[in-house]
Amino acid sequence: MTAERPRIDPGLLAELLDAAPGRVRRKLDAAPRAAEEWDWTTDGRVWTVAAGNETVTLDGPRITGADQVACTCLLGPRCLHLLSVTGLLVPTGDDGDEDPAPSGPRSGSEDTGSGGGAGAAAPTRPPGSGEPATDPLTTQVETDGDVRAAAALAWAAGARTLAGGLRAAGSSQRSELLRAAATARAARLPRLAAACTAVAAGLRDHASPGFALAEYTDALSGLLDTSWRLGGGPEGPRPSPTLADVGTGRRSYTEIGSLRLYGLGCERVATASGYAGVVTHAVSLTGGTRLWRIGDVVPGDAGRASAVYGAGINFGGSALSHRDLGRSGMIAQRVSASADGRLSGGSATTAAVSAGCAWDEAPLSALWERPLSEQVAAAVAARASPVHRTGDDLVFADLTVTGEADGATAVVETSTGAPLVLGPDGPQDLLRARNLLRLAAEPGLALRAVARPVPERPGLLVPVTVSVPGLALPEAWKGRINLSLDTLPSAGAAGPSRPLPTAPPGADPGLGPLTRVLTRVAEAGREAAPADPALAARLRGNHLPTAADVLGEVVDSARERWRTATGESVVPPPDRLARAWLAAATYLGAAHQHLHTLAWTERVGGPA
Repeated sequence: MTAERPRIDPGLLAELLDAAPGRVRRKLDAAPRAAEEWDWTTDGRVWTVAAGNETVTLDGPRITGADQVACTCLLGPRCLHLLSVTGLLVPTGDDGDEDPAPSGPRSGSEDTGSGGGAGAAAPTRPPGSGEPATDPLTTQVETDGDVRAAAALAWAAGARTLAGGLRAAGSSQRSELLRAAATARAARLPRLAAACTAVAAGLRDHASPGFALAEYTDALSGLLDTSWRLGGGPEGPRPSPTLADVGTGRRSYTEIGSLRLYGLGCERVATASGYAGVVTHAVSLTGGTRLWRIGDVVPGDAGRASAVYGAGINFGGSALSHRDLGRSGMIAQRVSASADGRLSGGSATTAAVSAGCAWDEAPLSALWERPLSEQVAAAVAARASPVHRTGDDLVFADLTVTGEADGATAVVETSTGAPLVLGPDGPQDLLRARNLLRLAAEPGLALRAVARPVPERPGLLVPVTVSVPGLALPEAWKGRINLSLDTLPSAGAAGPSRPLPTAPPGADPGLGPLTRVLTRVAEAGREAAPADPALAARLRGNHLPTAADVLGEVVDSARERWRTATGESVVPPPDRLARAWLAAATYLGAAHQHLHTLAWTERVGGPA
């Protein structure tokens, strides 16, 4: 298992960038990831990085002061070597929001800390109630001057980044975003801080192989949206901020009393940010159906998940492993939970193993009684939301295997005869792909699945756990397979018959012109906005007049110029452009969610 590199305070990183001479910053902008090729070693605390004839040292797992970094060259700490090394470190404050989802698997026990957002805490419930009365993520929060100042700083940084464009941004713009992240952290705004660092990372990595411009565009939209909701940007009406807008950082937990939990299944987590482990999904049914999760996800490589799966969970003194909890039950007292449904085994929590429940028996069988079309609509809406409660993106489906497709997926049909596909969660999800091929070899096999629909690919489900009474399985599995963790008999170690498919583009709903303009502006700035009336005409021809209107406002604001008192033409401040671009991005997201829901509903045979 590889050691985790230190993390660095974003404010300190901004200071180091600001202090460097211009010629050093220009060299850094030309090769921002050069230090990846250098030799990184650690003795467990101090990291040394061999940069040719010079050596950079990093002292401690969290770099918060300039005295913790050094370079042997004469220019240090304002040298290219030190800036290259520290620029690759993950900023502190980005480690509390991991969650297993196709858009970026995240989860786990790294968020067992205290603290919430500014003016926000998870609402308390009467002890023993076991269920929150309302969705805590929608709880309105109060903002103070520090919050509004942090939001204004983040808005300004995001607006300038948009107006100048990704390609033209360099160390100075990164520094501004990192300062905004540090200010947001100080104001206890973890979601805003994470958005700032995500955009800053995009500026650093845009020339790297594998850089996803669409993901960067989403990150920039998220920064502008969050800062606007918290009080940044131009004056004007806006919704009251909620706990979802503030974020929950390393997670705020509130005691909710007792829970009778039924395990549903487990899934592997391996994130791009270097976290790995296992999450177990469970459900409580007293006072209403609620899904929860217990995770063990910390910095580590992908191989960590296998070890964690069979190890004991850190919850209420229980000796159960994740493998066992996903197939049995638990009665827990004095349980603490986060607003989004993560359970924490604090020192006061006690838990005892209880009998599980087969999926075709009450009370769990009720989960499969809700129409699939309704479940899919709710899951697509959850996936479109920046923050959602655990389990809101899952569906419970009765399926029958009909064959194989793409050499890596299983074709199934629902109880109403609608054809669907069970597929892996991306090209690296090899074990799930092998297991699905094994299931695809059993046409007519009936199964019950807990799965996650992929909104942009109507008909594709990524299954988490399946129950297959028709297959001979180890007795300890109790008829269930955690597809990313268990290996089905006869699935073998060979890979799929062809490379795993990435998400192919769905049918263009006619919004392509708007999508391309927003992406071009994010990449190249206001000068890239096309003065082409045919684009708006095409949208209107596709019966999308609102899309044409928001596109027109983006183009007008991008090409706007002001006249000075001496008659010179100057570029105005970027606020109008940022507001118009954010409005268009918000419309585009809502339109895609609506179209995805319609396509999925048509696919599974629900009402229009």
